[in-house]
Amino acid sequence: LQEKLSTLPTRGVLLRIDDTEDRQWEFSADAQTIVKEPALLQRAGNLGPPQLDKPVAPWTMVGVPGPLWAKHLLGDRATELDLYARLADALLLNREDPLQAWKEHVSSIDERLAMLNRLEIAYLEITDGAGTNIRLAPVSESRWRGGVRKLADGRAFIPLLPPDRVSMLVDRTITEGVIHTTGSFPLLGGTVRGARIGFSGGAVSTFSADQGEHLLKAALEVDEGILHLGECSLVEHGSSLSSVADHFGYRGFDENSTSTLTLGMGEAFHLEALETYADELELQQQTGCNVSHLRIRFPIGDAQLTVTAHQTDGQEMIIMRDGLFLR
Repeated sequence: LQEKLSTLPTRGVLLRIDDTEDRQWEFSADAQTIVKEPALLQRAGNLGPPQLDKPVAPWTMVGVPGPLWAKHLLGDRATELDLYARLADALLLNREDPLQAWKEHVSSIDERLAMLNRLEIAYLEITDGAGTNIRLAPVSESRWRGGVRKLADGRAFIPLLPPDRVSMLVDRTITEGVIHTTGSFPLLGGTVRGARIGFSGGAVSTFSADQGEHLLKAALEVDEGILHLGECSLVEHGSSLSSVADHFGYRGFDENSTSTLTLGMGEAFHLEALETYADELELQQQTGCNVSHLRIRFPIGDAQLTVTAHQTDGQEMIIMRDGLFLR
């Protein structure tokens, strides 16, 4: 629909279309097989991300609605147009000027990140209506990050749409309390519901689930790192994404539909100067961040979610109340 460029582009980007129509939604392999195969872990969404890789070009991944994806998410009678309509709010497609709406949305997230990064947080206290009551601390070198990334030369890009979540790395040694998940989540090719995970001394001490407890057990036996929290992500409750599905099978939507706490591997882009670390073990030893072959995102967001920042000077600041950011 646009006129051709009068000059050839001088800088490239990488674009990946996530082909939902060619996806195998069901797994024939059992959990014990999946945990041993990186390709299967990747497909299941539980493979820990690489930590020391640095992007060299702007990139984005886009999940495009299609007939099979629509039926999987909305039912057998749904069409891809139905799915587009349901996703219009999340992608700001129904605004009079979508481009301006995106600029304003990204600007508001940047303001939120600036506020969070000004805080000297000793630990966060998180509670919700499902029974979650947990205390965790940020990695001292970790910065709160949002959906906009930057290259070394300063070029900005948004790798996954939407960019709503703000996140930080969790100190693997400090977590205390209990998580009660507020929705179902995928794990090792199956589904877990009603999970309850207790922490003591920074590590998982108890776990149970109403459904899929055997999947949790298989995952928690993979390595020592999977017993520790690696990342905390906050998303406002009641997003248009959360009204469509608990699990999309597309990372961009799944990571931005609700607040989550992640067991296992977080993402090292929260840290500065990654080139100074020889390997992931040194990264963990020097920063306190967590390293594992796996990651499991536990949904915790609900209408009663409260996040309180306890600062190093003794002051308290409520970041979220009733599932919404206060600033």
